[in-house]
Amino acid sequence: MSGPTADPPPTRRVLITGGTGSLGEAMVAAFAKAGYETFFQYHRRADIAERLRADTASTALRIDFRGPFDLEPTDFDVVVNNAGVNESDELTHQVDPLAWDTMLRINVTVPFLISRAVLPGMVRRGWGRIINIGSIYSLRAAANRAPYVASKHALSGLTKTIAKEYAAHGITCNEICPSAVDSQMIHRLARERAAARGGTVEDVLAQYRSMGPAGRLGTAEEVAATALYLADRDAGFINGVSIPVDGGLTA
Repeated sequence: MSGPTADPPPTRRVLITGGTGSLGEAMVAAFAKAGYETFFQYHRRADIAERLRADTASTALRIDFRGPFDLEPTDFDVVVNNAGVNESDELTHQVDPLAWDTMLRINVTVPFLISRAVLPGMVRRGWGRIINIGSIYSLRAAANRAPYVASKHALSGLTKTIAKEYAAHGITCNEICPSAVDSQMIHRLARERAAARGGTVEDVLAQYRSMGPAGRLGTAEEVAATALYLADRDAGFINGVSIPVDGGLTA
């Protein structure tokens, strides 16, 4: 059993899901630059995956999380559960049950399945890091976001449970909770909201920027830097927490 100052295995293999999204790209680049043997999952964007693979000497794994999947190989020292979807902008009674099922599957069931696959190897080696990418909506509610909020709250519960169960094996599990980040997802949501409610995309982005005291969107690199720190040996006593990366929005 590992002590609090245990060193990570020398291979330092990391799996990052959602690797072709804005956050995923930043994380793949950050971990590869830091010397990790980096693997990333993607589904549709083969063009981005190929560029990212070539730029970072990482390994791309094409896996569709919307159906059954096998995770090979499973001996990862660090996992960043970054893949996520936000596909609903309706009141709760208007939510399509299929959208509910999809968001719960991608946002919380998939992190559970991946954690379940990698934890035995982490226990065997006496070291591991699981980092879940939540949201400020892991910590608070939002109207018109029932499936997303519910899935992110569930991810927080999974994070804390894994942290308690595996701490004695040198394994930590934490959650990063960003506010709006300048990303593909936020620009898509801004386009959809502008089309549905009127106004321009820039108007919606300005609303997002004005939500917090920093007066700006976060960056993917800021979230990636937090993940990289949580994966480090020196973060071994940070466990079971949900860390806002939000410019003070939830302060």
